Amino acid sequence: MAKLPLNLNKIVEAWKEASSQATESAGITLAGDPRLVGLAQRRFSSGGTVPATWVGPVTQPAGPAPMAGPAPMAGEVLVVFVEPAQESQVRSALPQVKTGGAVLVVDEGPGATGKITPLGEGYLRVSFSNTPSGWQRVFEACARAAGSHVVALGRRYPVLRDAAARQVVYRTAGQNALIGLAFFVPGADMPVMTLNQIKMALSIANVYGESIDRERALELAAVAGMGFGLRALARSLVRSTSGIGWAIKGATGFAATLAMGMAAIRYFEKGAPASTGKVAALAGSRKR
Repeated sequence: MAKLPLNLNKIVEAWKEASSQATESAGITLAGDPRLVGLAQRRFSSGGTVPATWVGPVTQPAGPAPMAGPAPMAGEVLVVFVEPAQESQVRSALPQVKTGGAVLVVDEGPGATGKITPLGEGYLRVSFSNTPSGWQRVFEACARAAGSHVVALGRRYPVLRDAAARQVVYRTAGQNALIGLAFFVPGADMPVMTLNQIKMALSIANVYGESIDRERALELAAVAGMGFGLRALARSLVRSTSGIGWAIKGATGFAATLAMGMAAIRYFEKGAPASTGKVAALAGSRKR
């Protein structure tokens, strides 16, 4: 096994953190238009986990008021389906999301854009049409609304796994881009970025239901060292480029993490058929 880029204690801590994320509470509750809720229940149930449904009214008879139905708890994502004519009233009725997330799905038919619009913290609107791409946008919005519970949500609902794993990748790539911008001492960003990559790979494994013991966690840590080559290239470019070195470091941090994350998704969605060292080869194939 290659030389580990971090000390053992930090790797074990990352493994424990990723393992605990997979066991957190997470769930989907569907509400709103009965026709769309029926369609959604079949879509979300693909893979075996059936989401809860709220069959009561989304608004009170007297008009806009807090829902009498389920207020999202930690890790719960409330998905409300409405027709455009109902949107204003339902949006007023939805509770302020504090411990869970909410997705307002507006059925705009052929004119839908698929756009996901933030309406507040953990609260998103989807311009929806009943098409495969339309449902994929709903799944993406659920992964975003789940916040820190996205790993547990993806693990519980197989249909959400790809969206959940990609959310983990983009979130980590964004963090590493900021780390690349923030560290001015050459090489100081490497341990922090690598630890983030290890956590990302472990989280993706958990999304796909793979059990990662300490031995495999250490192997993944060695794989994460493949990102050092790209960061070494970035430092070389920074030295030879005046004025925009900060941008190069940030972009490289993002690109290296994105490449490894997408490779990990390809690996684990196939059931982790071989050694985790294959992740490095897959990441390399994405760069060619």
